[in-house]
Amino acid sequence: MPENYVVHYAEVALKGKNRPEFVHALRRNLTRALSGMDPHIRHSEGRLLVTAVGPGDEVAARIGSTFGVAWFSPAVMVESDMGKIRPSVLEMARGAKGKSFKVDARRSDKSFPLKSQEIAGQLGAEVAEATGMRVDLTHPDVVLHVDVTASGTVLYSGKQAGPGGLPVGTAGRVVLLFSGGIDSPVAAWLMMKRGCMPVYVHFYLAPTSQAALDSKITRLLKVLSSYGGKSTLVLVPFADYQLATVGEKDDLEPSLFRRFMRMTCEALAPWFGASAIATGDSLSQAASQTLWNIGAFDRGSTLPVLRPLLGFDKEEIIGTARRIATFDLSIEEYKDCCAIITRHPKTRVKAEAVSEAVERLGLGSLVWRVIEGATLVTYNPLTGEMKSAPLSEAMRRSKGPVRAQAAPPSVEAPA
Repeated sequence: MPENYVVHYAEVALKGKNRPEFVHALRRNLTRALSGMDPHIRHSEGRLLVTAVGPGDEVAARIGSTFGVAWFSPAVMVESDMGKIRPSVLEMARGAKGKSFKVDARRSDKSFPLKSQEIAGQLGAEVAEATGMRVDLTHPDVVLHVDVTASGTVLYSGKQAGPGGLPVGTAGRVVLLFSGGIDSPVAAWLMMKRGCMPVYVHFYLAPTSQAALDSKITRLLKVLSSYGGKSTLVLVPFADYQLATVGEKDDLEPSLFRRFMRMTCEALAPWFGASAIATGDSLSQAASQTLWNIGAFDRGSTLPVLRPLLGFDKEEIIGTARRIATFDLSIEEYKDCCAIITRHPKTRVKAEAVSEAVERLGLGSLVWRVIEGATLVTYNPLTGEMKSAPLSEAMRRSKGPVRAQAAPPSVEAPA
């Protein structure tokens, strides 16, 4: 049997003349999320009415993980006639659990003969008599919603929270450094909440990308895909960088590697139509994340660097990771590049020193070498299909970067 839901948005409603674009994106994302469930979605007076075929808990889970949804509820849709509304409200009330209730009636269809207060009064009296619940207009256990619209009446009780934010895709793409630790998946989730579609970039330590493909990295990708839809991951080998920087000062090493990662993301961005870089940095959480070292990371970038966790403390990050179901995966044992970077870095690295090392070691050219050896991974959460192939092949097959952009001045393009 089809399941009906009323879906409300919040921030989307504040978009003024641009609101239709955001509503359209939300409808599109809900349709994708409910793929295989014969979804039918229509916009009705500031809300979305959703019909889908499938188990109620699964339908609710898919709606509840779609960014842009403020809250939603199972709903009954009837004709705008008291003879139709009354029995449905009584049935809804009898199934509710609580000792007190109120009827919240809203009449947007002014042709309906009763005003909102009159609808609430009549239905409230009948519910009280039929169920024995008492009326409480201030702190009721149960709220029975009756929305009378021009296209029919929507009845529902109880609200389930959605993730809020903006529909994914409305704010463009970002290239996101993805370590697989606690922070970067939360950063990805927050970027999606602001409407961005992440392209994940992970530097792996193993001899081949297969170890990363078989690790928590792809399992985390699957979890995040339940919020953002189809996902793209670029696995970049660390070995060439490690060989190129043998003998460098230990105290410079973390900032130098972070600069190299940023340069790689900057070179990849045009190929994926990305307009910014994102990281999981939290200010002063680690020595590499002080203001001075963040400045060394950003020096020379031609793209904005976004840090959604900048003001979060570790407990806040962990709390969010638990809530979005990435924490348990993030703490699984996995040897990444950071495991072999010095644990005694400077807290105030000079950006000029990092830039000098980049030039001296030829890291601009090295960026393109590691990209040539990178692996492109795509995952479709609707089919469960994960594909991987050499990134170089995909780049050669393409007609060029998605968004025309010259190679950044900090990255030496190949001849």
